[in-house]
Amino acid sequence: MLVEDLLKNNYLITAPAYHLLQPHYGRDFTLSELIKFVKAKGKFVIDLEIAEEFLRGKGLLPVERPEGGEEKPPVSEGKGAVEGSISTGNAPLSAALNGVEMGDTTLPVEGESSISTGDEAHQTPVEEASYENEADENGLSGGDVPLENGDEVEVPVVYGDYGIPITYVEEELPSAEKSYDVYDDVRISPKEGFSYRAAQIPDDYAIALDLTHLKVSPPKAKNASGKEGELLVESYRSLFLSRVRKMRRILRENPEVGGVIDIGKLGYISAGEQVTVIGLVNDKRESAKGYILEIEDATGIVKAFISRDKEDAGLVKGIMHDSVIGVQGQYSGRGIIFADRIYLPDVPKFRRKKPPLEEKVYAVLLSDIHVGSNKFCEKAFEKFLEWLNGNVENEAHAELVSRIKYLILAGDVVDGIGIYPGQYNELAIPDIFDQYEALANLLRNVPGHITMFIGPGNHDAARAALPQPGFYEEYARPLFKLKNAVIISNPAVIRLHGRDFLIAHGRGIEDVVTEVPGRDHHHPAEAMMELLKLRHLAPTFGEKVPLAPDPEDFLVIESVPDLFQAGHVHVLEFLTYNGVFIINTGTWQAQTEFQKMVNIVPTPAKVPIIDVETARLRAVVNFDQFCEGV
Repeated sequence: MLVEDLLKNNYLITAPAYHLLQPHYGRDFTLSELIKFVKAKGKFVIDLEIAEEFLRGKGLLPVERPEGGEEKPPVSEGKGAVEGSISTGNAPLSAALNGVEMGDTTLPVEGESSISTGDEAHQTPVEEASYENEADENGLSGGDVPLENGDEVEVPVVYGDYGIPITYVEEELPSAEKSYDVYDDVRISPKEGFSYRAAQIPDDYAIALDLTHLKVSPPKAKNASGKEGELLVESYRSLFLSRVRKMRRILRENPEVGGVIDIGKLGYISAGEQVTVIGLVNDKRESAKGYILEIEDATGIVKAFISRDKEDAGLVKGIMHDSVIGVQGQYSGRGIIFADRIYLPDVPKFRRKKPPLEEKVYAVLLSDIHVGSNKFCEKAFEKFLEWLNGNVENEAHAELVSRIKYLILAGDVVDGIGIYPGQYNELAIPDIFDQYEALANLLRNVPGHITMFIGPGNHDAARAALPQPGFYEEYARPLFKLKNAVIISNPAVIRLHGRDFLIAHGRGIEDVVTEVPGRDHHHPAEAMMELLKLRHLAPTFGEKVPLAPDPEDFLVIESVPDLFQAGHVHVLEFLTYNGVFIINTGTWQAQTEFQKMVNIVPTPAKVPIIDVETARLRAVVNFDQFCEGV
């Protein structure tokens, strides 16, 4: 309890100090007394020296006085433990202390990980004490224990419940049993006699956009003025050049956009001549008479003014910073264009119809499962799995289940650790490894003929910045072992029977809500429509959504999808825009305390069923009556 209580108050404790203080905690001193003492010292890490001084002050630790009269600190029972190992109570930080840098794309190879999860199954046995520590005052290292005759013996190092290395002399302490459930006993079999028509339909899918094998090794800048900083700036420059090139190609597919000129060549244009430029929106400002936009391409920067009485002036409110647009108007000859038209990349209103399928096939779209949260609707999710296995109430549901062939999970499949303030107190499974094991134990009950596509979100063990190439296999290995699972990136394009499904977790919605008037978290499909108009999943740089400095912009929506799926905001909503079906697929998590603070009201445990042929909603099946806290 001591470690958890200190963590809640943003204090850390070393292993020797923990062993010294724990027997007295709650009996001889209170948490507030300890924190008050440590705060007076100006520290936030409680080490052995502070612990001993605190206990002496309480009269709980005898003071040895040798003949010289100087105080000699007594040797605690924890002597021999490795000092300097901070107990954190959670896997990510303990992993960092053991040589794994969180957020880095380079992870330990299989068999070399020494990350403690509280479960021996995830630990690598340590045959010898190889953990070196600075010698103590007796010249002994942390792994050595003195004998009476002056010899030393080397003892092994194990990892305790809090991810800290602990040496021991006597018998090995038994591992504490987990106090939480990872759904190992959840076994659901298909209903006897139930007929799956989808099992007779041949698979027809392809990953049209897949970043799971994207090699990401951006430079790490110590400061902006150094060589690494210059490389980082150059990486982002390449990213935005890639964005402009792709958007320029998209915009020029519009027959109305013609005569495009580089901004750097405007000096050769006579005043009053009609021009069209395409570039990034660096800035936008509103004036009494209209709007002023600053446009930049690879060759230069120009300002564009559009008055309020122009038909396209209303488009400016939906234009986000760093998005790419086209502007047509008269060039003044003095570095400004008086715009008549504004062109967004947008989605064309009319597209060629695709041939019908021989028979109906359905896909289930889910996101934001959040396994590991104490708000996870576990009973509702198990009822959903039973439903997939043929335990249905009527013939209409039997027809739906019979033709489900695909299941898509668009990120935040587990709750993760350390994602938002106070999350630790809302975790039913406080170990990231066990969260993925729990998820895999649930998903193994999905019938084998259903192909599952599973991608990451911001709560998952994956690169934090967009795009996310996929899960870190070191953490999410149980998902990779599922026989009918396909791991996808964020974003990805899945082609099902010739229909393109654009799958993204949906973090770009955050910037839309911040920047575009009239858009909010309660109507995520409308925010997704704004992204579709700009043909980009997260256009704004430097705001809420982190963008990786990759050499190519993979967040550009280059080809028009038939369906656009996202999650992230936990609200089920759908609409159709210019022939594209847009759907935000809700969640399987009841409202958390953090969501209450930001006024997000989730719609959990609702299952949208998509008719693959039309890429439209076939039905929504509700399991929310089984979700506690709704």
